[in-house]
Amino acid sequence: MRLRNMFLEKKILYTNKFIVLLLLACSICVFSQKKSENEDIYKNAVGNLYTHPEKSITISEYLSINADTDEQRSKALNLKAEAQILQGNYIIALNALLESIHLNSVNEDSAELLRTNLILGDLYRKLGVIPKAEERLKLIAEKFDNNSIHKPEKTSLYIDFLTAKSILLCEQKKYRNATEVINDTILKKFSTRFPYQVSRSYSQLAKAYGMDQQWDQSLQYAEKALQISVKSGLEENFTAYAELDVAKANFVRKNKQQYLIEIPRLLILSEKVNDVVLKKNIHQFLADFYLSEGNKTKYQFHNQKYLELNEAINSAQQKASDLILSLTESDFKAKDYQRYKTNHILIWMIGVAFIVLGFVFWFRFRTRQNYNYYKEYISKLKKTEKDEEIIISAKEDAEEMSRTPQLIPEKTEQILLEKLLAFENGKDFTKKSLTLQSMAKELDTNTRYLSEIVNKHKHKNFNAYINELRVNYIINKLHNEPSFLNYKISYLAEESGFSSHTSFSTVFKTITGISPKEFISFIKKELPIAN
Repeated sequence: MRLRNMFLEKKILYTNKFIVLLLLACSICVFSQKKSENEDIYKNAVGNLYTHPEKSITISEYLSINADTDEQRSKALNLKAEAQILQGNYIIALNALLESIHLNSVNEDSAELLRTNLILGDLYRKLGVIPKAEERLKLIAEKFDNNSIHKPEKTSLYIDFLTAKSILLCEQKKYRNATEVINDTILKKFSTRFPYQVSRSYSQLAKAYGMDQQWDQSLQYAEKALQISVKSGLEENFTAYAELDVAKANFVRKNKQQYLIEIPRLLILSEKVNDVVLKKNIHQFLADFYLSEGNKTKYQFHNQKYLELNEAINSAQQKASDLILSLTESDFKAKDYQRYKTNHILIWMIGVAFIVLGFVFWFRFRTRQNYNYYKEYISKLKKTEKDEEIIISAKEDAEEMSRTPQLIPEKTEQILLEKLLAFENGKDFTKKSLTLQSMAKELDTNTRYLSEIVNKHKHKNFNAYINELRVNYIINKLHNEPSFLNYKISYLAEESGFSSHTSFSTVFKTITGISPKEFISFIKKELPIAN
């Protein structure tokens, strides 16, 4: 029996180990599949970079969100930056590249960091910040040695590095150096394996020789770039660069038969390519061509397109240049680091808490203060009887008479006071058309007597007297008829005789000390207690 139990225990142990290994194998399989799928998506996005940069941007954002490592996220950010540069969105590209550099700050020898520095250096060059472009290329040069060209993972980067170096030398008008920095032997060796990089290098050589006015050599390298682009089936952007270089060289060399062949193709490409700088250059060349042909209409069309694109590009470059002046890589790292520091977050939380608490205390104080206004006004209404509002005390009357000459006969005054009492107990004061003249006529007196009676016994002018009657009327309605609590302020204004929602709210707050909305809320709160 004991042996049997030992056998069962071993069997269970081996079974558990087998299950764990099986789960581990499945996990590895799923992870590998996901990684493979993301790699395929990335390659597809790279393939669409020049034909559909907007799609590449969308894919890069997806890959960035779903990245498992900083290196994967950096690749996605680099792809996003290249696509944004093609569309002239330099600030977005700059931010993506600075974030990519921060992600690779630990691993300074990674191939992806070299790629980031290449793209960033080229962007700095486009924006005219040459010292920073030189700084980036210097960082890259330090990572390359004589054997870099023989390392598969660095070969394409090395070719791109030489191209970037040549472009920068052209910016500095060192055209001879720009043609010497690119090794033609290396390009021939790797033209099949890295057609993108080699085609760009040949196009750059064509431009460098053209800038140096060596148009025969320029044409030679432009044709090489075009040949590789067509043979390798590269995107239209690469073909367009090459065809434009060929056309330029033939145009300057006055090989009319040759450059006329390129014109129809360039016309098509001017509408199809997505690289805004390339599109601008094509329109500029077409404008020069049609000007030489004397075709004023087509010249004006392409020149206008060129000017519009040039203005848009210059504007985008200026904004990005301004950003670079105010934001360096170290600033970006410091802000990024500070954002995630616990103390920084804690300070913000404490600050927000104080603001919230301050608002709560202020709100409670304000509510209590307004409630006191409400209670005071309601108390005033309950304590004061209608007849007491109209008939003042004998002492006050005597004082008033001692100050002011008696202008109204006593009997007339008493009759008017009685009429005012009847008026206050009615609803005529809610008429919008009510004026001093119309009320004097209704009470069978003159405006002078009526105005003096109101001033003397109500201690206010006629308008203030009518407004207070209207406000008191609507307050009584709110207290005695609960349905009024659900009406809109505009209806209450209409009901009480005011001409507008605004004037009603203003007068109401002036008389009671709080807004109609708050007054109604206090009444509603007291309803359960009253019930």
